Amino acid sequence: MRYKLLVTGPALTAEATAIAARRGAALIANAHHASPQELAEIAAREQPDGIIVRQGKIDDQVIGASAKLKAIAKHGVGYDNIDVDAADRRSIPVFVARGANSQSVAELAFALMFAVAREIPRLDARIKTGHWDKATTRGAQLFGRSLGVVGFGEIGRILVGLVQPLQMKVRIFDPYMPDDTEIAVAERVGSLDEILTASDVISLHCPLTPQTRNMIGRDQFARMRRDAILINTARGGLIDETALFDALRDGVIAGAGLDSFAEEPARPDLPLLTLPNVVVTPHAGASTQAARDAMGVLAVNHIMDVLEGKTLDRRAMVNKKQLDVA
Repeated sequence: MRYKLLVTGPALTAEATAIAARRGAALIANAHHASPQELAEIAAREQPDGIIVRQGKIDDQVIGASAKLKAIAKHGVGYDNIDVDAADRRSIPVFVARGANSQSVAELAFALMFAVAREIPRLDARIKTGHWDKATTRGAQLFGRSLGVVGFGEIGRILVGLVQPLQMKVRIFDPYMPDDTEIAVAERVGSLDEILTASDVISLHCPLTPQTRNMIGRDQFARMRRDAILINTARGGLIDETALFDALRDGVIAGAGLDSFAEEPARPDLPLLTLPNVVVTPHAGASTQAARDAMGVLAVNHIMDVLEGKTLDRRAMVNKKQLDVA
């Protein structure tokens, strides 16, 4: 094979692997959650031409370990675990699998809404331990309630479509959305506070940046409705987890559905995991076969296009403003 691609995590699907082979690339998989130092050692030893990021932190030492590195592609859309500045300094483009997992993530957000509102995991566990709580269960109905969507990219748009049969009143907050964006079935609001105070369900779909880190904290929970449900299928760092624990324990809000955590994998002793009104999944929004296939194929093709000197998909490039690679 002419090229090497380091995959930081489990092996890619058969389709993506076949495309890599057809385009002359050998894949080097590293299935466990490796530290940056471990990944840097692998990169120094293997000298990959590209890195496909499935898990782990890709920092300056990892990026600088291979003199042959020409491109980095995220097996997903969140890139806060990649040091983009370090890639910029070496003129290495960073890509995301734009749109590949949007449907799957939106569907999980939709599912978490029901799981929290109807206490599905708790009731399932109770039945399996010999209890029958029909008379005492008090689930919440979602029909006709209000939904606040923070971040109106592809995932947020799909979620808005999914809730239409529920006749929910939908409000959108996204300060980066162009003013002329058409939203036929939702109201655009001008502040996060308007979402917090007016929504029965709040779903986060924004990237983790210095501006959005801990954007939902103690002050924000105080503004939310006592029967509110918070859904996060984006990044764990968007929420102050200590404040969330207190809000859920003390009844400040009703429940939360979390697919991401500030530290991943989540620690078994994380206090949030002890609460009955929290439903959690292991950052599995994109963990469907359809999404894995699409993300792997896009990641491989993004890197191979760079290595083969082909036209690049600038829409999927994170650092296109810093690089003249069109």
